[in-house]
Amino acid sequence: MQKFKTRREVDMDKLSAAEDSAAKKLKAQGRSGEDIEQLLSSGDDFKTRRLQLGGKLYGFDSQSNPYGTKNQKSMYWTDEAGYQDVKSKFYKDGVWDREGVKNYLALPCYNRADVIDTATVTQPHTAVESTIGIATEQIGYTEGSYSTGMLGKIMSGGGSQITPDSKAISTVTRLTGTP
Repeated sequence: MQKFKTRREVDMDKLSAAEDSAAKKLKAQGRSGEDIEQLLSSGDDFKTRRLQLGGKLYGFDSQSNPYGTKNQKSMYWTDEAGYQDVKSKFYKDGVWDREGVKNYLALPCYNRADVIDTATVTQPHTAVESTIGIATEQIGYTEGSYSTGMLGKIMSGGGSQITPDSKAISTVTRLTGTP
């Protein structure tokens, strides 16, 4: 099975002013060069944004995540406005359209988007915000003795993502009850 792949190519030696600013902020957060390139290839329209004390961050995850909640060091969160945007598009009559969420947030196949994890900003700081870009991956479906084989899947993206400083957010908890 091929890995999840973002479609945007990034030349780390020829970054735009916005990408360079985002890269510097990510480096100041302690992110590795590989992480910075990964984040820059995952979206566009990069900007830095001040997160305020007490602000909520949300991350869609899988109930079956063997590690429990979303990793506090994750680069992929959304803020309250981004969460409300996702909810307005994909939460109807008490049910989440998980496939819609996965496409809009370009979540890899192992992320079922069947739980929501939250964290709170514990120190005001500047984070990186961007619009999520297109991603692809290979997936297969099996039911009994029937299998589709490997199929290409395209996720359109379009949602927003926030990359906070992991040292300035709370421990991650799983949202319970009404989303």
